[in-house]
Amino acid sequence: MEPLYDPRKDPKVLEYQNDEKFQSWLRMQDAAMDIEFSIFDVPEVNGHMYTREGLVIAEQVLLERFPDYRTAFAEENHKLAMRFVYFIGETFRRAVEGKWFALPPDPPKRGPLPLVEAEFRSVFYNPMHSMSFAFQRRTGKEIVTPYDNAVKKYKRWVDAGRPPRKD
Repeated sequence: MEPLYDPRKDPKVLEYQNDEKFQSWLRMQDAAMDIEFSIFDVPEVNGHMYTREGLVIAEQVLLERFPDYRTAFAEENHKLAMRFVYFIGETFRRAVEGKWFALPPDPPKRGPLPLVEAEFRSVFYNPMHSMSFAFQRRTGKEIVTPYDNAVKKYKRWVDAGRPPRKD
């Protein structure tokens, strides 16, 4: 049986992590968070940036503002949707000592798929999937529940002495 494909071991994908488009996207989102996202776009998260409470608020706002995933990522809303992606991903990243990881775009005209990699986990955290589940299920817990699970797994990993990941 052939081992599963792991993009972390693909030289082309690893090289892509330094892609200027991806790095620019990260810098742009980071700069927009404190000004545009928390003051103009989603002022409800002000004071709750990159916290569990902020994720709860963000999911509520997503469900109030957009009827579905497709509308959220429509051309006229795409910039705001990507800020939600960054906010969710950055909250996870900070909580689990993760790092941003980009899968190259497929098709090439699209932007990279921004994911969060955690040293203790073989699967990436995907903020866009979290948003998709939030819209599909509309429970108000589709983003915070995986976050809570991630924090628990991270704590267990730290308590165990940070053993190497088993791929």
